[in-house]
Amino acid sequence: MRNKGTKEGTEQEVSFVKELNKKENLSYWNTLNLDPNSHYSIRVISKKYGSLNEAKILPKADAFIAYGEVPLECLQSKDYFLDENDIEQFNLKPINTSGISIKRADSKQYQIIKMSPSTFKKLFGSNILASGSSIYCNKEIEFIKNSKLLEAWGINEDEFINYFNQELNINLISVTDATSKENIKLIKKFSNEKIAEIINSDKSISDFIFFGIGNFEEPFTAYWLFEHGEFRKNDIIPFTITTGSGRSKGVYTLVLKPKG
Repeated sequence: MRNKGTKEGTEQEVSFVKELNKKENLSYWNTLNLDPNSHYSIRVISKKYGSLNEAKILPKADAFIAYGEVPLECLQSKDYFLDENDIEQFNLKPINTSGISIKRADSKQYQIIKMSPSTFKKLFGSNILASGSSIYCNKEIEFIKNSKLLEAWGINEDEFINYFNQELNINLISVTDATSKENIKLIKKFSNEKIAEIINSDKSISDFIFFGIGNFEEPFTAYWLFEHGEFRKNDIIPFTITTGSGRSKGVYTLVLKPKG
């Protein structure tokens, strides 16, 4: 079985799947608008091919719904827990657009998506904004790291300087010079705002980021969301853009998290 995140996250996924399959409280089934008598919740336990990533990665859906019949005694013997291994055994049929993203009830700062340089470039067409969003701008002692940061995002320093000088009407000369601090701060703010604007206005990008649409086959997109203990249709939510935790180690990513 895969280990997706923390132990508590895994426990939440298992608990949610069992809750649906016990069929004691039908509110989740009513939300899904599906007949609980012929449908079952299935936990995703393996990586799936992401067409944009061109590799097998964890999909957006942590569980999905399948149609068929599982004898009650079998379901009870499994403590109401079903995963992908049970699909073939019981000849179940996965339901398209039934994928569910399951978050811990107490989790507020979970990761919506983590984008590497290659993923960001495929989505946005260029890494110029990602490099601006990632740039070191607070501690002058860290500015020396900006040359390596631009290299990792595949952005030439002259290209970076020319782009942002034109966009912001500033006179940035160097990304490593402490005297550039205020300009670099402006660049970071502008980049974050521009990335957010693109995500919110381009449906193909927001579909990819929030639902996994365009990357995963059905039923491994996430049309449904269990968050803060509530089950509802998934949606585009307010978010913040941060650098990944690996930046200090030379691993450059952008991470979207819920705003809160």
